[in-house]
Amino acid sequence: MSGTDIVEKLRRGLPASRVETLPELQQAAVLILLDKLESGVEVVLTQRAAHMRLHPGEVAFPGGKCDPDDPHPWATALREAREEIGLEPACVRRLGLMAPLTTRSEIQVTPCVGVLTQPVQFRVNPDELDAVFTVPLEFCSRPDSLQLDEVSYRGRLRRLPRYDYQQYTIWGITAAMLVQLVNIACDAGLQLDDYWKEEQE
Repeated sequence: MSGTDIVEKLRRGLPASRVETLPELQQAAVLILLDKLESGVEVVLTQRAAHMRLHPGEVAFPGGKCDPDDPHPWATALREAREEIGLEPACVRRLGLMAPLTTRSEIQVTPCVGVLTQPVQFRVNPDELDAVFTVPLEFCSRPDSLQLDEVSYRGRLRRLPRYDYQQYTIWGITAAMLVQLVNIACDAGLQLDDYWKEEQE
């Protein structure tokens, strides 16, 4: 499937502006940013700074908690992406929103999916990040790339998704969003039934 086909499939298959959220939960949003290259589609990810108090060194999408005056998830995701990697909103074509997921700390996160409209040079904010990198969408869509780790959580064993790419470990909710993305964009058919069930309870 070509990069153009993937982008258009996401544009047609994702809601443009609104998804169902739970008002009693703290809301956040992340930007799932695609770069359409001749070699294929790549996804932009960041590694949080080692000195951060929360989730140091973890891989994540650009994003953060919604401010009270943010009118929609896109406002949050694009604001945070500008702060973290120096991305100007005008460089992003909005494709749509994916279903929100809830973190262990009961923050509901809405993924905003977009594609770069031009080549950009990312500027890493050292106060928040140690690195910005890309991972091929094709890699994330392969069943042999996805690992499932069994952990004890809320009194039961759960399977949490993990990708190992180069020196990076992509784990938990970020990996789950990648699975959600490739299942829509690439018809990957990756299964995370146990993970989704627990997150939606």
